[in-house]
This record gives sequence, C-alpha cells and structure tokens, in this order.
Amino acid sequence: MFEFVDTILQFSFLFFSFHWVLVALEMKKMIAYYLDPMAHQPCDDLKDIVNMAMRINPPEKQKTSKREPTWVKVVTTGSVECGYYMMRYMKEIIANPNQLTSKFCGKKSYSEMEINEVRSDWVMLVTQLIITHV
Repeated sequence: MFEFVDTILQFSFLFFSFHWVLVALEMKKMIAYYLDPMAHQPCDDLKDIVNMAMRINPPEKQKTSKREPTWVKVVTTGSVECGYYMMRYMKEIIANPNQLTSKFCGKKSYSEMEINEVRSDWVMLVTQLIITHV
C-alpha cells in the first residue's frame, strides 16, 4: 500500500491464464483501475472479488458499503512481456500517482528502451539478493 497526499493506492498483481495484470485500488473514491498490457477486459471473477473487498472495507467509517466500486480500464497495449509492463506501471504510478487518473497521459505502450530499464532494475535487485543471501 502506498499513501500519497489524499490518495491511498493498493496494488495487486494478478496472474490469470499465464498472464499478469495490475489492479490499483483508490479506496477513498471506490475506484479500481485495471491495467492489462494485452488489453483484455477484467474477468467477472476478478471484479466480484475486488468489489466485495472494497464493499467490506469502505472508505467511510461505516461497517460496509452497498455502493459498487467504479472500474476504470486504463488502456494500454504491450506485448507478451506482461510482467515487465506491470513493474513499469508500478514504478511510474509510485513516481507520479496522477498517472492513473490521467491514464498515463494517453501513452499506450512502452518502448523497448523503457522495458529494458525494468529488466536492468530487476537484474540488479536479484543480483543484490543473491549476493546478500549466499
């Protein structure tokens, strides 16, 4: 969970049918942002689970909410390298949480160089973990 001035975002990486997607929840506004580099719609099971979780933990100080969360599909396109896209989404959202509401300023995909930055970050992290724990 990441807290910003008036926004609390909760991120969930989800792996469905050999494919990674990201759901970012803005609890105060009851909004679920759905990011999928393959541009699929969120499946009904996922929506049911997230909707129930958001109703059980509503933003106000009430016990539960009957209000349905709003789902916003952030239109992105990518490749089958969905895991790297998820990491890039999170990196950009953490750096600038307004990326979600502006829908990444209309940007629909990442360049090979931008995805290579994520690969490099991942390799550095894994290398550091191996060196630290071996």
